[in-house]
Amino acid sequence: DDTGADPGISMAEKRKMEQAGESKKKAKNFVLGYWMIRGLAAPLRMALTYANIPFEDKQYELEEKEGGGYDASAWFKGDKPELAKQNPLINLPYIVHDGKVWTQTNCCLMYVAKLAGLDGGDPLACEQLLCQVMDLRNDAVKIFYASDPAPLVQRHLEKSVPSHMTKFENWLKLHKTTYLHGESPSVSDMHLWEMIDVHEAFAKHHKVKSFIADAPGLQKLYKTLRADPKLKAYFDGSYKTLPINNKVASFGAKLL
Repeated sequence: DDTGADPGISMAEKRKMEQAGESKKKAKNFVLGYWMIRGLAAPLRMALTYANIPFEDKQYELEEKEGGGYDASAWFKGDKPELAKQNPLINLPYIVHDGKVWTQTNCCLMYVAKLAGLDGGDPLACEQLLCQVMDLRNDAVKIFYASDPAPLVQRHLEKSVPSHMTKFENWLKLHKTTYLHGESPSVSDMHLWEMIDVHEAFAKHHKVKSFIADAPGLQKLYKTLRADPKLKAYFDGSYKTLPINNKVASFGAKLL
């Protein structure tokens, strides 16, 4: 065989091996930093696992203080000062890769999307969808981290979440696809999956109907991505071992 190829390996298998090798090459010394929770890092961990990109999952823990409260110095007095010398915008989550430091959630997600080809073939549309998911998350964390969430819960249950979910359901209906960009997931699907999953738990906690009960498109996205074999390591790993939110949260601070 003058191509030098092993006749026992199919071209498809060879391509998969080459892609895996490229991913590992690209991911050399890849570090993802975030709190020891799912939070904003969940879709990043999902995307990196899906793309088979090895990474160091650097987690910072809030420590309980004697007499009450929490100590966040593991981050603020640990790695943050040194990382700030390379990127004054530094925050959590962050990525360190190829000699550079990147921060802000959507920036990190788009960085991984570019690295792994997970932008659905349309980076601008992907970023637009990520912004919409972040709108939902921002509405949610106002309640999850409120000292007195009770006055805010009803509006979130009855107006905010249904409004966001309707937008995503209508997007899927318009494009007639399993995922937001087609038949393969993007980083925007992964962040949306996380927010659906969080709100499934939130609905159960408040004994209300699932927010996607009447949304067949979102149901399909949610079930299909959960069953993807490329994400088995993620769902067997940090998804099971980390709480949704940090220790100061009124919801999701403990494993569900």
